[in-house]
Amino acid sequence: MLTNNRIVWFLLTIIVLIGLEFRLQAVMYTEVNQPIRADAKDYIAYAHNISQFQTYSRSFSSQKPDAVRSPGYPIFLTVFLDKHISNNSLYHVLLAQVVLSTLTILLVYSLFATLLGASFALLVALLTALSPHLITMNVYYLSEPLFCFLLVSFLWLLSKKHHPFILLCLGVILAAASLTRPWLQYFIFLLIPLLVFSHFPRKVSIYIGIAFLAIMSLWITRNIVTMGAASNSKLIAGSLHHGMYPNFMYDKKPESYGFPYRFDPRSSEISASLPSVLTEIKRRFQEHPLEHLQWYLFGKPLTLLSWNIIQGMGDVFIYPVTRTPYDELTHFKISHDLMKFIHIPLVIFAIIGSLIAWRSQEDLKLSQKSLLVVRSISLLLGYFILLHMVVAPFPRYTVPMLPIIYGMAIFGGVQLFLGVKAKYA
Repeated sequence: MLTNNRIVWFLLTIIVLIGLEFRLQAVMYTEVNQPIRADAKDYIAYAHNISQFQTYSRSFSSQKPDAVRSPGYPIFLTVFLDKHISNNSLYHVLLAQVVLSTLTILLVYSLFATLLGASFALLVALLTALSPHLITMNVYYLSEPLFCFLLVSFLWLLSKKHHPFILLCLGVILAAASLTRPWLQYFIFLLIPLLVFSHFPRKVSIYIGIAFLAIMSLWITRNIVTMGAASNSKLIAGSLHHGMYPNFMYDKKPESYGFPYRFDPRSSEISASLPSVLTEIKRRFQEHPLEHLQWYLFGKPLTLLSWNIIQGMGDVFIYPVTRTPYDELTHFKISHDLMKFIHIPLVIFAIIGSLIAWRSQEDLKLSQKSLLVVRSISLLLGYFILLHMVVAPFPRYTVPMLPIIYGMAIFGGVQLFLGVKAKYA
């Protein structure tokens, strides 16, 4: 175990520089085929309309307000795009994402150092630095780098002294993350009970809850005033619809893999409303109960946590690339193959670690605050998996969770080793 602070900081600096080099190389030398498309096009349109017309709309041709995408990432883009969209300003967005992704490595180390010690925290930081998914995401105008940074920042702050200002920041960051990727917004209803049952002072929950609701209420109020509804129910209907096809295929047709709803002639009818989707899911369960039960209970989690990003180019890429360092540079190829080889074991150990986190404080030998942090991470990972067992389990959604998965995998491995050692000592 490393105890010399100078050695630890030296190794951490090397790891951070390695992560920075990978991310800069990826941004500078990856060539994305039509990068402003689909989700990216929407995000950039939102940012443009906010800056130009003070309107939240995903259309370049009209400024009709909508709420199809959450505002977190578009607001981030406005810092760089302002009223004009140029190649230079778009490149600055990618460089900013590199900075956030690199800072995430530091935050991951600091977060898990309190749970694992310096040596194992350095390993978690190294895995985060080398992750091809986390590296490649920086080349796209998509929300994953920002969301990952916010999510890790929230957990990192949770591990610090619970000063009122820090607690308010916790609520704000959790809200900002929820407004970047909306699946997180209901996690607060699990976190608050965990804080209460962990016997933390009542002010901890109150400060976090107030700050979270204050930020989220701005978006909800805007939607009610602008569109007459707190959220767009069609988004939930769409996600339920996209995730209802067993093995992500329509009628078991291989060519429909990843996009089964595009092959379903009844897609428009099914996704018309939330009741219509629920009615269709119920009908399918009644007709083929075992097939759909297997898909929802086992197929979806396995798909969600798999390596390959099925909705896109595949492997670690979303939009197609015509050039990438992963095809040209040896250290990129080696790191890619290594991370792919250990991906499944890491996921398995992360699940084991999430279960072990609920053992007694005496067994885990953690402080009360460290116990809260590891259980919060476990709760977050469990919530993430359970939620996507209901909606569409696209593997892309797992990318921002990878630093957490790596940390919990090492935590699980360490705890298993200590348990075996204690048993046979």
